[in-house]
Amino acid sequence: MQEAAFLHPFAEACYTGPLLDFGRNPILFPCAWVYRQGVLTPWARRRRPALDGDNWWRGHAAAFLRFVNIPPKALLKGRVCQSKREAAYFVVVLHDKRTVVIGVRGTETPEDLITDGLCRECAFTMEDLDGLVNEQLPATTRERVISTFPHYGHGGIVESARELFMQLNGENTSSGRLGFLSTLLGEGSECHGYKVRLVGHSLGGAVATVLGMMLYGKYPSVHVYAYGPLPCVDFVIAEACSHFVTTIICNDEFSSRLSINSILRLRSAAISALSDNSPADTAMIQKLARRILHVNRYHDNGPDDGIIQGYADHTRTADTTVPNERQISHQIPLCNTELDLHNTQNGFFRYNGSSASIDEHLSYEGISSGHDMQIIPLDGADSGFEGHQTSYREIPVEPPEMFLAGLIVHIVRQRRSLFPLWKCWSIQETEPPYKAVLAKRENFRDIVVTPYMFTDHLPWRCHFAMQKIVEAQTPMRRAHSDPPVQQHLV
Repeated sequence: MQEAAFLHPFAEACYTGPLLDFGRNPILFPCAWVYRQGVLTPWARRRRPALDGDNWWRGHAAAFLRFVNIPPKALLKGRVCQSKREAAYFVVVLHDKRTVVIGVRGTETPEDLITDGLCRECAFTMEDLDGLVNEQLPATTRERVISTFPHYGHGGIVESARELFMQLNGENTSSGRLGFLSTLLGEGSECHGYKVRLVGHSLGGAVATVLGMMLYGKYPSVHVYAYGPLPCVDFVIAEACSHFVTTIICNDEFSSRLSINSILRLRSAAISALSDNSPADTAMIQKLARRILHVNRYHDNGPDDGIIQGYADHTRTADTTVPNERQISHQIPLCNTELDLHNTQNGFFRYNGSSASIDEHLSYEGISSGHDMQIIPLDGADSGFEGHQTSYREIPVEPPEMFLAGLIVHIVRQRRSLFPLWKCWSIQETEPPYKAVLAKRENFRDIVVTPYMFTDHLPWRCHFAMQKIVEAQTPMRRAHSDPPVQQHLV
């Protein structure tokens, strides 16, 4: 927890744009952003490192350096302007800690939102899993990873991690050119023997997790601290990453519970709750269901017009046929994560409105667009797609469940006592406001709707909670510690 609290500012400092400055200083936000960007000191431009995509006065480098309070020479490399499926990052060397810190920025730009939205499952290649099948991990973990292949992850995050891996460690064997990290950490270099720490908040934490999985095979000193990341890998990979990934979740933050399946379950629960608690007002429920489930187009076009035709056009252009048993959509390393606008407009593939209930309709529509739904034909593989409209029954299969990776530390807010203040004043002074507990990853499969689900995701909330936990642990360690170090030195 101490190292996680120490490295958290590096993850927060990656937000060099105006977004977090507006949250920290809602009134004086323009002044705070201009000051942090170094606009008032343009003469210091040449002393700041040049980052990929930075502005003329190198303001993003200035904002990062000012937030973490390190000298300009400590910032070696970085990128602040990126396209979709790319991540902004910063590489810092802390010689006093003998540590190389790689900070990955979370969601701040529209390109980051696109990466967040490309959430269909993507198959990992054996090169991606190289860090999990080498000799650094226990034999049982390696065997489980290999025996359960293929494995899947969040498509946008996996592709961002692959691109960032090439930026940091891409090597050209034909020309003999070494990658950036190989040059920095190689034998005989200035940082040889240094530890490697990857940090990131929200989307950055998820990208750092997958990137650490790729780097762990070559750099055994890699450890990832992900603060409020998105679920991004399947269960087996999440368990295998427990040796080098620490995921920290602040109370009820929503991002660590955000996935396709959790959204579908939340929507189904909301509609079921409305239908159970308001049986009299059926007209209101039906109107709400139409808006949520996007069935207006279906009722306008009729049961056989547009929707089934759109699905038939989609299946005729598919590259592979569908076998009798369940098949996963992605079987090649490159993730097909582009949005299928045609099927998205249709809303779902097939819906028998005369007999299906709201829950059945939800299951068909919610897991529908593109590869988010696989179709299992029941009439045999020889029938082909031409007779799809009349000879096939469709069973929707949910996409693979995504989980948080690594060792999960859940920071929970302590409940205050309801007794009067004068009766529990002594208790309130001794109890810390937060506590950290080890949690199971299965506990974060569903979204928790609370008043604090969005505010708990703010990075300074997590940093404040970790500081309080470390401060509460320090007196306890001193009370149970050995005699002072001076006595041993004597």
